[in-house]
Amino acid sequence: MTIKIYRLIPILLLVMTSCSGSDKEQQDIVAEWTGKEIVIPGELGFQVGNIPVDYDFDAADFKIVTYVDSAGCTNCRMKLKDWDKVIDGFKSSPDVDVSFLMIVDSDKREEIERLVKDNDFHHPVSIDSAGLFRKANPLPSKPEHQTFLLDADNKVIALGNPVQNPKIRELYAQLIFDSQDHKFPDETSSLCKNAVRSLGVVNRGDTITRLFRLNNNTESDLTLQEVTPSCHCVSAKADWDVLKSGEYADIEISYVADTIPQQFHRYADVWFKERPNPQRLVLHGFVK
Repeated sequence: MTIKIYRLIPILLLVMTSCSGSDKEQQDIVAEWTGKEIVIPGELGFQVGNIPVDYDFDAADFKIVTYVDSAGCTNCRMKLKDWDKVIDGFKSSPDVDVSFLMIVDSDKREEIERLVKDNDFHHPVSIDSAGLFRKANPLPSKPEHQTFLLDADNKVIALGNPVQNPKIRELYAQLIFDSQDHKFPDETSSLCKNAVRSLGVVNRGDTITRLFRLNNNTESDLTLQEVTPSCHCVSAKADWDVLKSGEYADIEISYVADTIPQQFHRYADVWFKERPNPQRLVLHGFVK
């Protein structure tokens, strides 16, 4: 991992320099922050919407943490709908555990919670009214440098905002998935436009069902071979056998929430006789 990271540093420098600032400034920022530990204060609380959650942020293989201060238009700075798409893209693979956290430095809790609700954002947010994160981590001054990709030990391996810069998003994907060929679900030949769904916070024992629409934009009919759930708590229902060229069909995926409060990531693979790889349909969120 270390060798790969240092090989990608020149790419990170090129990407960041193309956005703003001088070469020297960007080089200094990368040199200062690469390998530096980001401290997540223990006093910070986590919530999805307005519901507090038990969030083990440190347990993941990789973490993305983005800091938003309250200066100017908070809604513009948060970019919740854009982040929703990017987060779901990184959640598309169950083989790598990626945690996300948005830290909002503001004492206007009701306003932040309203923005989260209005944007239908179902990912962890910490409303840091005491400025604990900023005090623990003297951050770069520019907002575009206040988003970090961390390793399992909370050490910075890249910085930059993947929402604002597609090149940063590609770099994050290379580091996380150890591949230059990883594509986000909406950038591939996926049969499903919204193959990753965040359920937010669900209650223990609840059964949650979502419909996924598959569109066959190929020139050949596709024959449903099998649907394989990731575990016994996931089931699938399809009332069709063939997805004809140019047509669409729905698959119903149900998840029975685990009895243990935790973050969850479940999926079902839809196999077709004519395709070597399945279409993966993902549900993720928190059990409370």
